[in-house]
Amino acid sequence: MRALHQFRSPMAQTGARRYIDLGGQAVHIFQFAAPVDLAYEYFCDVPAVFELLPDALSCYPYAPDRYRLIVGATDGHGHNMAAVFDLYAHHEPGKAIRIHPAKDGPPLSADEGLFHGSLSADAFFRPGRDCTLIEYAVEIDMSIPVPNVLRMMPTALLQSIGERTMSFKMTQMINGFTRGISNDFHLWANGVV
Repeated sequence: MRALHQFRSPMAQTGARRYIDLGGQAVHIFQFAAPVDLAYEYFCDVPAVFELLPDALSCYPYAPDRYRLIVGATDGHGHNMAAVFDLYAHHEPGKAIRIHPAKDGPPLSADEGLFHGSLSADAFFRPGRDCTLIEYAVEIDMSIPVPNVLRMMPTALLQSIGERTMSFKMTQMINGFTRGISNDFHLWANGVV
């Protein structure tokens, strides 16, 4: 996958604010016992699919083919934060859905716990034997503001902790997403949802 944005150095400061830069990638292949057109139709509901991510707080459209995904997190010390990802969906009917970072999202509130991230995702649909194979790849990059309570900790230590946490969260995210999407697809395909 391509790099989504240029990282600031972890030592970079914006005013009096410090940031740590984190990113991760995950790839998974789903197998749905359904024809390609049905699997593709399910994935076209971008908000419903992204809301299956663990820690997703909401995903909603703000313009045609544009969505805002908000994913919550904690810094481990009881301080809640949320990454905001503005997304643009490009559809290749029956073949692929590509999600790119969008730059035209609504302004964020002044809440100190919100910060922008960059997310890119691709879903490719291929017919398999009595099923559809979906290769799903996601890449996340973000610069996380260091909470004031942690400001005395060395940036290198915070970066190291953040990288280990991000690796764990990416694994947790793709595993939870895999379980959630498989269950949700079968309910959706059977008209339960």
